[in-house]
Amino acid sequence: MEIRGYLQRVYQELHAHPELSQEEVQTAQYVEAELRRMGFSVWTQVGGHGVVGVLDLGGPGLTLALRCDMDALPIKEETGVPFASRNPGVMHACGHDSHMTVVLGTCLFAAQNKEELKGRLVAVFQPAEETVGGAQGMIEDGLFDQFPPDRLVGVHNLPSLPVGCLGLQAGPITANADSFRAVFHGAGGHGALPHRTKDAIAMAAAGVQNAFAVTQRRTEANYPQVLSFGIIQGGTSFNIIPEKVVLEGTVRTVRNEDQEQMISLLHQAFGSAAGLYGGTYELEYSKGVPAVVNDEQVVRELAQFFASQIPEIKVVSEGLASLIGEDVSLFLQQVPGVLLYIGSGQEGAVNELHNPRFVVPQECLNTGWKALTSIVKGYLG
Repeated sequence: MEIRGYLQRVYQELHAHPELSQEEVQTAQYVEAELRRMGFSVWTQVGGHGVVGVLDLGGPGLTLALRCDMDALPIKEETGVPFASRNPGVMHACGHDSHMTVVLGTCLFAAQNKEELKGRLVAVFQPAEETVGGAQGMIEDGLFDQFPPDRLVGVHNLPSLPVGCLGLQAGPITANADSFRAVFHGAGGHGALPHRTKDAIAMAAAGVQNAFAVTQRRTEANYPQVLSFGIIQGGTSFNIIPEKVVLEGTVRTVRNEDQEQMISLLHQAFGSAAGLYGGTYELEYSKGVPAVVNDEQVVRELAQFFASQIPEIKVVSEGLASLIGEDVSLFLQQVPGVLLYIGSGQEGAVNELHNPRFVVPQECLNTGWKALTSIVKGYLG
């Protein structure tokens, strides 16, 4: 009951005071105060407003890092809960408040059982996950130079997984999250005389259709891939054919070879569309955060910990992969580890991240705490 009360209090405090990416000042101060109260050594301003807590335990052993994210979203909350956001227009609609809560609860467990454990616990509170800059910033500030872990476990709630369950799957579970910008150049003119122009709108329309067609027919269906357009801009009047049209969109892949193929296919699609109408094109392709790839050995280790210590909790091990982006992948490129999912789905509730009516249930906090403490005992016991 004591830990349930602590988790509930921390969660409600963090939920009520959300802060946007790169603005996590009050959140960082709260986390720092909690860690210092537990006896952790604390480093602040790591990669922005990131906080790192380090606790040396009763004897020599492994170093385990636990990672959570801190930032909220520019969403007006509509949950109606008594601890709703007090920061108008900002909300913890992705559950980062719950991630910080379960990590802080696990830190409390480690501090209270310090002499029975061995090694070192490193708690990483990462800023700016939503804008995918925080992980890289912490790495550049020397996170793993100062505190090199043997294992790293990140956490994220998952509304598509029922509350009370855990999700643990080896291999890729998120996607390479890329963006692109294509510009079509033509020759403008009167809408009644299109034969005297090089129609950039026609190029863009053909480019969109070509891109959808070629990526659907030239990519391997066994590996999920997504191409989506989010912006089409061009023109000033209904009867003027513009000289330039801009397309912007996103590409999601799980394999690096698919990522490279998609770049090539976009060039083919846009090049043929521009050539058909006598124009030219430019493509700017930006590779975003890489896919999260869970280490197979670490997955086996965690599965053993869960089976021996918390057998009552169901662990789902397949069907968890999606095409979202998550920059914990940058940490996992340097340290063997996993992104662990904690079920937060409730019957009859809004089970959708980034929704103004989404709220993480108490049982999700309890399940997450049990999972992380079993990992601490497994590696550091």
